[in-house]
Parts: sequence; structure tokens; C-alpha cells
Amino acid sequence: MPKNRKLSAAGQKEIEKRLIRRYEALRKKYPEVHGKVVDFISHSVEDGTLYFTVRFTDKTAFSLLYQCDLSPIGDWKTGDLKIIRQYRKPKSER
Repeated sequence: MPKNRKLSAAGQKEIEKRLIRRYEALRKKYPEVHGKVVDFISHSVEDGTLYFTVRFTDKTAFSLLYQCDLSPIGDWKTGDLKIIRQYRKPKSER
């Protein structure tokens, strides 16, 4: 698209409608986190595995472990883990 070309009002409305539909679909992807306020986000890489955690102000967390597939992780030291939903089972459980 040329730099100086303007988008028509109808074109802008169509883009806005598409964005609204896309955001609604993304909100449904992880319903457990929608509407919560983020306290902090942490990540680390150990032995080729990516650990990613979003901590919320209500002291709940959304944690992911990425190592060729996606699995939830928790605080293994205290055992204080309640898995709300597992999106993909580890290979050992398939």
C-alpha cells in the first residue's frame, strides 16, 4: 500500500470489526486470565526449557512450561498447585 493512500471510512470500520472479533476470540482462549490485573510477569530458561509465569494481584498465577509442547507448571516446593485446566497433556500421560 502506498504511504500517502488513506483508508476510507468503510475500510476503517471493517478493520475495527475484525479487530473486535479477533480480541473476543483471544479472550476466550484463556478465560481463567481474562479480567484479572497483572502483578508481575517472570520468565527463565533452564536446560533448554522456557518457564513463563503471569502473577495476578489476587495471588493466582498462570504458568507455562515450554519444551516442545505446552504444559502447566506450579510451585513444586510447597505443593500448593491447583490446575484449573490443562491444555495439553504431557507425552507421558498420552
